[in-house]
Amino acid sequence: MGSLEAWLLLRSLKTLHLRVPRQSQTATALAKWLDSISKVPEGQTIEGISAGLVARVRHSSLQGTDARGFNPQDQMPGGFNPTFSIELATIELTSRLLHLLEFFVPAASLGGVESLAEHRLGSDPGADPTIVRLSIGVEEFEDLKADLRQALRKLDKVRHSVLFFDLSS
Repeated sequence: MGSLEAWLLLRSLKTLHLRVPRQSQTATALAKWLDSISKVPEGQTIEGISAGLVARVRHSSLQGTDARGFNPQDQMPGGFNPTFSIELATIELTSRLLHLLEFFVPAASLGGVESLAEHRLGSDPGADPTIVRLSIGVEEFEDLKADLRQALRKLDKVRHSVLFFDLSS
């Protein structure tokens, strides 16, 4: 490790105890909000987002006790991880999401202060093509929620419109 990298590491450790709980709280709140959208009954909308657009949300806070009696809350009493994934209805919608987000940086890194979004297929050819991984930074919950909401609403419009392409160009 170079001297600059070592200095950056030491500097970041000074605020780690402030960043991680905030990232955990925000990620948990966003995952629960997105999970509520994934459970909207067919034919209904919530916050302008139609049922079925968000197919599934995967975050440790959403897991219950499994058949062996294991509950992630027992292992993580201080909070959950700041990274989770969402599955969208189609690969086409998934590939568009990153371009509609304003607060999330399209990148494949973890643990920074900025929120990141990654289409998993781009870094793992074997991944489900409808998965987007979100790594939550230190931004305000309401700002990140509003950003995701506006992007999902735009995707919903694309999903429900008939697109015509000029094949001659």
